[in-house]
Amino acid sequence: MTGTKIFITSLRNEGFAFLLFLGVWSIISIFYPVYVIPSPLAVISAFPGFLPDEFLHHLTVTACRIGVGFGVSFFVGSFIGILAFARKWEAPVNALMAALNILPGMILGVIFLLIFGIGHLTPIALVLFLTLPTLTINTINNLSKRDVTLEQYLVSLGAKQKHILRYLYLPALVPTLLSNLSIGMGLAIKVVLMGEFIGSQDGIGYLLNAARIYFNMKEVFFYLILLLVFTLIYQGILTLLANTVLRKYFYAG
Repeated sequence: MTGTKIFITSLRNEGFAFLLFLGVWSIISIFYPVYVIPSPLAVISAFPGFLPDEFLHHLTVTACRIGVGFGVSFFVGSFIGILAFARKWEAPVNALMAALNILPGMILGVIFLLIFGIGHLTPIALVLFLTLPTLTINTINNLSKRDVTLEQYLVSLGAKQKHILRYLYLPALVPTLLSNLSIGMGLAIKVVLMGEFIGSQDGIGYLLNAARIYFNMKEVFFYLILLLVFTLIYQGILTLLANTVLRKYFYAG
């Protein structure tokens, strides 16, 4: 299967889930007034009248915060996980990250708001602290699932460390990093919106809060559609990479 076909197949699968969501949403909207749960058709027909004048600015700000926060979290979390695995620190690092993972996001948001004030740092810090434990644990657990028998076999054949890294650890690391990209991005989007909701004067989370205050549910549901479409395309791109450029690093391939 060519890369284009794989990408189209992935988008088709994601698109089916998206259409299913729209179908369920449409059915639920029948039982509620439009000012509570507007139908997808009502949201689309009213677009773009409900959007603020500086919508693109808010969208850009949110995208930058997600990029910075998730980027730092991805590299730091993956590095800590790899280091813990290499040094055999899996148990203590997993325990530490599990403890950090239960910290309530709302409480952290209030703390960061008091420390950093309203602005960029609060949502970025939230992304870092709330996604880092998950990415670290995921990295350690996936690397721990390596084929020990294959490692012993390579050692018995006199394989050097570079061969073990190439044929054993790298094929385990690449899927792990892709998994981190998938899991982490979903968490990062949710956390940034929460951070903007709590302590920001711009961004999509801020617009969501403003729309909630004024009970503009069409705007609220539009932002939901926007995030779902972005997720659809993002997951499709990751699937394309996994099945084309990086396919050789997957044992199933």
